[in-house]
Formats: sequence, structure tokens, C-alpha cells
Amino acid sequence: MMLRRPLRFRPIHGIALVAAFLALGVLADHALEGGLGGSGFERVRPGADGMVRVAAGDLAPSQVRYYRFLNAGNQEVRFFVGRDRHGTLHVAFDASDTHAKLGRGFRHEGDWMVDNKCDSATRLDRVNQGGRGCSPVPVAHRLEGGPGAETVVIAENDMLRGWRYFR
Repeated sequence: MMLRRPLRFRPIHGIALVAAFLALGVLADHALEGGLGGSGFERVRPGADGMVRVAAGDLAPSQVRYYRFLNAGNQEVRFFVGRDRHGTLHVAFDASDTHAKLGRGFRHEGDWMVDNKCDSATRLDRVNQGGRGCSPVPVAHRLEGGPGAETVVIAENDMLRGWRYFR
């Protein structure tokens, strides 16, 4: 009968175990932040003229699209563009004054933008007017093009005014 030597726990095994737990923690954090399922945010960058352009001509009434602005300085700002049921385009940061630091943003439900923290709702057709508290913070913008071919144009400086919500 052959005797087996007992397994020895060596320092390299401890290092490998710690590295595996760290990797598992990073993966879990990434998954909880929505990193595995695709964020649903389309990435946009400023052009050479310092303007961010978002095509919105094909946006249907009561439809919203989410965007992630990233400039050369790695400053990230999340925002959305929505068309209300009357056809007017609305642009706002995906943050409110009261819950911005939590990073939960807004979800779209019909004609409403709902704060993911407190479930308070703001009508999509009131987003450009702004508000306090749990309302989305509007983004200064202008429109180019006619109906069905609109482009939302936002100056990089106006976009960066919302950077404080996402730091």
C-alpha cells in the first residue's frame, strides 16, 4: 500500500487564493453596476468644434434614448434625449439635484421620467422646464434640421456643467 504525502499549503497558494477573491469581488462590483448586461447608454464625444451632436429625427413620440458623454479629459456625463407625445424634444442629465451622488438616474415609463431612487415621476413634456428635488436637470441645447431630421446640438461646456453630478 502506497502512502500519500499530506498536501502542504504554500505561500503561493495563499497569494493565488487572495487574487481569486479580489477578482471575484471586482467582477461582482462590475455586474452590480450593470456592466455585464450592456448599459443601454450610447457613447458620444464632442466634435472638433466642441459640439456634441445627437441625431434625434427617428425618435418616436414618448420615446427616450440614453447617452454617455466622454471627452478627452475622461470626464463622463450621462444624459437622455426624449420626445414627448406632442413631438417636442427634451434633453436632461440622467441625474437629479437630490440623488445625483447615488448614480441611479431615471427610467422611462410612458410619458414619465421616474427617479430610480425615490420613484417620483416627472412628465416627459416638462423636462426642459426643469425643477427642483427629484426632477431631471435640463441640459442647454439647440436643434438643427427640420421635422424628422432633427439633430440635438449641445456645447461641450454646457455638457460639462453636469459633470458635478457624476464625479
